[in-house]
Amino acid sequence: MGKLCPRDSYRQIKTINKPLIKKLLCLLGGVLLLSYLSAQKIKPLYIDDSLPDIPFGKVINYKDSSASLASFKGKLILFDFWFTHCSFCIEAMPKLDSLQKLYAKALQVIMVTQDPLEKVVPFIRKYEQQHHVKWTIPIVVGDTVLHQYFRHFSEPHYAWLAPENRLVAQSSFFFLNKEIMEGYLKQLPEELARTGYRMDSLIKN
Repeated sequence: MGKLCPRDSYRQIKTINKPLIKKLLCLLGGVLLLSYLSAQKIKPLYIDDSLPDIPFGKVINYKDSSASLASFKGKLILFDFWFTHCSFCIEAMPKLDSLQKLYAKALQVIMVTQDPLEKVVPFIRKYEQQHHVKWTIPIVVGDTVLHQYFRHFSEPHYAWLAPENRLVAQSSFFFLNKEIMEGYLKQLPEELARTGYRMDSLIKN
């Protein structure tokens, strides 16, 4: 058997180890990706925490295809977490529409669902036909982020954000009414002053 020169040995080792090197690089890439995702893990908000001004992802029924909290600066945000086959969610829709129209200057309702665009659009069209309305409340579709910020075990679920993006309450369907909304908006200026937030951040109705 002839001897291999150093150059031939290097080429042979390089050829033999190429699949192994590829596997090791893939494994290393996976480990790095998991480490990155772990470092970027979203922590659910507690009362008085502020939601970062993150992009919401795909949005329909809005002037743009995307939005963030900055798009609705100065308003009370009411996130409605729902899905298209939820009977209570559908039952609440007329009430949401009524509150949005009644307090348009001070309130912005934003519906948030994990359902994809392909499921939500036909649902809204059917709802509009059945109820003879034009649905104008913005809807975040295919959500993967906001559901992580606001912990909940059932839907519909509502998260209330004061101006400055501060979480002030989370509630169920049964607390969604005109009396509570009016009481909250009436108390909001005093609450902002008490907690040190800017009074000029509130757009009065």
